[in-house]
Amino acid sequence: MPAGWPIWPKRVPPSNSRAPRPDERSRVPGAATVAGVSTPPTARIRRIQPGDWATLRDLRIRSIADAPHAFGQPLEEARRRPEAEWRRSARQSSHGDSRIWLLAEDADGAVGLVQGRRRRPATLLLFSMWVAPAARRLGVGRQLIDHLEEWGRGWDAADTILWVFAANTDALEFYRDLGFETVRHGQDAESGARFAAIAMRHEIHSPAD
Repeated sequence: MPAGWPIWPKRVPPSNSRAPRPDERSRVPGAATVAGVSTPPTARIRRIQPGDWATLRDLRIRSIADAPHAFGQPLEEARRRPEAEWRRSARQSSHGDSRIWLLAEDADGAVGLVQGRRRRPATLLLFSMWVAPAARRLGVGRQLIDHLEEWGRGWDAADTILWVFAANTDALEFYRDLGFETVRHGQDAESGARFAAIAMRHEIHSPAD
């Protein structure tokens, strides 16, 4: 099992219902981001701070309630998680190059989040990507990934790895649109297969590339 892969108490079976794409598709022109895709700066993206623990808790619970089969964690488990653990997660992710939570905010408040973890020496692991329904189709998901990979560039990340449940075809399409490719062999592919998930990879280029 690769470092950073979430340890779940039990496997959650894929759903036949449509799980939402992390961002849906944005067709609005704007600033260039991941894989040359153009999106407007529709949200403010910032790193979580220790005092944001309640926002983190609320977004995670909203995301799992919105797509219960997309994240691998039961909703009731997230709701029962102690406050101290949410506080610790926010605090540990607020600094350094080991892990990070990014929050997306618009004029009405927090509308999305993504988690990143460093797998040494140079791989960025992406988890828990979600954008609120009202903020989809605006490029927020693309902004989150773009900012996450910018964080990775700070410690010379070479690539981003994520896992998507095979049944979530919309999310698979979303990530492919951004230049992610399926990982078919190796430890990441094998780890995902045990949870009916597909590993995907995106090469992180320097701004000059």
